[in-house]
Amino acid sequence: MRTNLRAFAIGILFATGVMGVAYSVVSAGATSLNEESVQAYAAENDLHLLSKEEYDELLPYVEPVEEKKTEQKEEEVKEESKNNEEEAKEDTEVAEEQEETNEPFEIVIPDGMATYEITALLAREGIIEDDKKFDAYLEDKNIATKVRSGTFTMKKGMSYEEAADVLIK
Repeated sequence: MRTNLRAFAIGILFATGVMGVAYSVVSAGATSLNEESVQAYAAENDLHLLSKEEYDELLPYVEPVEEKKTEQKEEEVKEESKNNEEEAKEDTEVAEEQEETNEPFEIVIPDGMATYEITALLAREGIIEDDKKFDAYLEDKNIATKVRSGTFTMKKGMSYEEAADVLIK
């Protein structure tokens, strides 16, 4: 027991010594950052170096430009919000027109179509709002396997319960 512990300790000491030597060799070969290397890098990458004094002199000229940009952005946001309000009004008018013309239509579901494909088709046609939620609804009610293929008469904007009743009959 004592010999094993002594051998383990010697192994740890030896590994630590090797790691220390390797670290000192690697860190000695690392280049330090100096002014010449920074200027060479700037020249290679078409960059311009400024001293602290030059930067401080130019800083007041930059700030008004940023303020103008934020003012322009605020004006753009206001214009966008006005446009969005107008579009929302148009969308509600279109939705009201669609509700008025919400006539039933037939949808064909071919044989071998998976439930998630059927729900995606219904969402694309506007019959249901969200295909994933409808798919989850069918799974929760344990009726996903009862969905039939064929031709069905449906309306846009049906509830999940109504759409499910039509599909499993």
